[in-house]
Amino acid sequence: MKPTLLISAILAFTLPSLSFVDSAAAQVRQVPQVERVRVPDDNTLARLVWSTLVALDNANRTGNYEVLHGLGADGFQKQNSVLRLSQSFADLRNNRVDVGRTILSSPTYYQSPEILADGSLRLRGGFDFRPKSIRFDLIYTNIGSGWHISAISVVEMDFDKPR
Repeated sequence: MKPTLLISAILAFTLPSLSFVDSAAAQVRQVPQVERVRVPDDNTLARLVWSTLVALDNANRTGNYEVLHGLGADGFQKQNSVLRLSQSFADLRNNRVDVGRTILSSPTYYQSPEILADGSLRLRGGFDFRPKSIRFDLIYTNIGSGWHISAISVVEMDFDKPR
C-alpha cells in the first residue's frame, strides 16, 4: 500500500539573524532575529500524534473530514479540500483500518522529531502492532501557540516492512 502524503504549499523560511552588505549603498543591514522553535517535550509530541490520528480515525469512521481539514494550517487547507482528504484516505477507510487504536500505546519515532529549516515540526514513526503496523509521517506548523497540520501521511503495513 502506498502512503498518502499531502504536502501544503512551501512556507516562508524563518532564518536566524543574518547580516549582509548592500553593495550599492555599502551599508550593513540586519535581518531581525526570529525566536528559535524547539522540539516539544515527549508528552506534547505524543499528544500531537494521537490527536491527529484520532481525528483521522473519526473522519474515516464518519466520512466527515471537516475536523481533520480544520486542524490544518492555512496552506494545508488551501491545498487539500475535504473531498481530497476523503479520497486520499479511502484505502484506510475502505479497509476499515482502526487508526484509533494508536492511543493505546506510545508512538515509536523512526527518525528523531526535528524542527525543519522553515520552523515546522516533523514526526515520522509508527505504532508497531502485529501483524499490521500503523506508520505515520506528520509535519506541523506552529501558529500562535499551537501546532497545525501541514502534511499528513498515514498507512497500515506489515510489521516486518522496513521503516
